[in-house]
Amino acid sequence: MEAIDEIVAEFLVESHENLDQLDRDLLALEQNPNSRELLASVFRTIHTIKGTSGFLAFHRLEKLTHVGENLLSRLRDGRITLTDERSSALLRMVDAVRSLLNDIEHSGVEGEVDHTELLGQLSAMLED
Repeated sequence: MEAIDEIVAEFLVESHENLDQLDRDLLALEQNPNSRELLASVFRTIHTIKGTSGFLAFHRLEKLTHVGENLLSRLRDGRITLTDERSSALLRMVDAVRSLLNDIEHSGVEGEVDHTELLGQLSAMLED
């Protein structure tokens, strides 16, 4: 059990650091919404959190980051464009991810916050 606790602790530290960079990248994207490099960086961060959260059985976090990853994939591939609405939704997703990480850090579990509305908003933005 101690090895799992160490893995979770490392995941939390790494995820918080990555989210700090992701915040900066999202703000930079508002200035340069067509930057493939910034979109790729944001995508990689969410992809990493999604993969590790799935491995660690944090299913709420995995589900949220999966939908965000789908949106970011379409943005990165140029299939849809970054709008103010999508940017705001991505920032809300980052806040929700950060909140889930804080819950895990303080209680060892994800908590009971319902992200159904946010998941629906992100999903609805997958098409132009």
